[in-house]
Amino acid sequence: MRGYGKIAEIDLSGDRIEAREPDERLIQDFIGGRGWAAYAIFKNLDSILHGTHPSNVLAIATGPLAATGFLGGCKTSFAAISPQTGIYGDSSVGGYFGYMMRKAGFDMLVIRGAASQPSYLLIDDGSVEIVSDPGLWGLSSREADERLRSRYGDCSIASIGVAGEKLVNFASINVDWGMRERRHSQAGRTGMGAVMGSKRLKAIVARGSGEVDVADPERLREVNRRLIAEVKGSPNYENWMKYGTNMTVEWANSVEALPTLNFQKTSFEYADEISGKAVHRSQIRVSACANCVIPCGHVLKADDDAVTVDYENIGMLGSNLGLKKLSEVAKANYLCDYYGLDTISTGAVIGFVMECFQRGLLMEDDVGFRVEWGDAEKVYRLIEMIARRKGFGTLMALGVKAVADYVRGGSEKFAMHVKRLEISAYDHRAAPAMALSYATCDIGAHHNRSWAITYDVQAGRTSYGRDKAEKVIYLQHMRPLFDMLGVCRLPWVELGVDPSLYAEAYSAVTGRETTLEELLTCSERVWNLTRCIAILKKGISAESDVLPARDFEDPVPEGSTKGVKLDPEKFSELLKTYYRLRGWDERGRPTREKLISMKLEDAAEKLYG
Repeated sequence: MRGYGKIAEIDLSGDRIEAREPDERLIQDFIGGRGWAAYAIFKNLDSILHGTHPSNVLAIATGPLAATGFLGGCKTSFAAISPQTGIYGDSSVGGYFGYMMRKAGFDMLVIRGAASQPSYLLIDDGSVEIVSDPGLWGLSSREADERLRSRYGDCSIASIGVAGEKLVNFASINVDWGMRERRHSQAGRTGMGAVMGSKRLKAIVARGSGEVDVADPERLREVNRRLIAEVKGSPNYENWMKYGTNMTVEWANSVEALPTLNFQKTSFEYADEISGKAVHRSQIRVSACANCVIPCGHVLKADDDAVTVDYENIGMLGSNLGLKKLSEVAKANYLCDYYGLDTISTGAVIGFVMECFQRGLLMEDDVGFRVEWGDAEKVYRLIEMIARRKGFGTLMALGVKAVADYVRGGSEKFAMHVKRLEISAYDHRAAPAMALSYATCDIGAHHNRSWAITYDVQAGRTSYGRDKAEKVIYLQHMRPLFDMLGVCRLPWVELGVDPSLYAEAYSAVTGRETTLEELLTCSERVWNLTRCIAILKKGISAESDVLPARDFEDPVPEGSTKGVKLDPEKFSELLKTYYRLRGWDERGRPTREKLISMKLEDAAEKLYG
């Protein structure tokens, strides 16, 4: 089919590389990007021992709309069995990496084994090479990027820092550090940096000069013109250009959903100091991803360097830790990038440790020093300890669940995670749909699969109706679809563009006429597949789709939602409704009939024999 590139199968242990064309099923049933990556993990599942074992498979895939000139065509999914959760994990990143990989002729890299010594991959106009370079090991992600960029010039680089080398469970991957004209982005969640580190793979360099074979270029240009017109005609366009995701600080604070002091509170008295407007006043430049007219990378000064900030960074490293100054949040964010750490998980783990000190469950002798809310210098120190796995940081590097298992004393109640993945920056005690999103997310608690909290605000903060489950399921199909297509979701999420334009663009690129409904069926197929992976790998069930006890026991302490907490019985019924609507049984397993209806006979066979 037109519009697709090759797949590179890479065995680092055997120093073998094979390029092949994608088969028809992969194209028609899984589209690309996250869909291809999930299927690659499923096909190799029986041989994968755990997240940081050489047997793990790292799939890096972009989608058919990437590098075609279509607005936002830049997204890449990094996927594997997560070192953090033990189930399917992925992280989607913007920037230029997928763009360059596609121009080099590749839609997916499937990486197995581990190199005998530190190495990097060079993806270069139709070829793939494994290059040994022990001198890169021990460098920061920034330093590795600088060294490789000096060799290869106009390229895109995905690299890990010290945290990835040390196999920190929530190590991240940086893409294109320090380029003024390109957005510096991260594949942050689920520990994909640790997977690279376990394979002794310091970086991947991609450069290409080719063009994607588009079936109907004129139609694609026409659809793209309509999309850009909708974007620029949106009433929210001006604010989005000025503030990007950072304006969510003001919104989350106003609706009492801003995580504050490890989700004890829902609003922060210093929110204005770390808000989107504060970022706008202080930013030194903005940057954009490939094929985008919206420069949503807002760059702040961090000591003698610069850092791109987003809402999740500010929420989890700012209000969640009690940091009152934007400069403090920017430096904490910079250190996470420098060492290669997921900002969400890092903020959650440090926030948990701070609350343990607050409640007398940890003492100075445990950590090596006292940790208190709002102490920026201690935050910086803890970030380094986690990244280098020094002292108490060795335990923190395993995630909040492991720290709670060590501390005990009732601390499990406020260990804010689902399936070992730390919850991202939305308090959800007065948001049952968002709570359901977190409980059922296929990788663990993460907002990007189903950002349902706006529906809670619209439909009622304490309602548990069937409509909440229906909305969550719709979003769990729609939002990941963009990752499958290899395109940014923000024009749809933030600016309200017509999502059927993406189906038109897919039809123009591939020459296969399709509808949005057909694409959403493919996304539903992937959702069922990743649930099967979780069941097969870790025995995930209804008992796993649980939230921290704080959500049910600690009411919101102040504001218009004061006194609200999740109702356990109503939430349990909402979860059952969700399962019924999905065609899953009461244990949360897709039924054999559901899997067959989704053309997942191979998954049905693994699950049911």
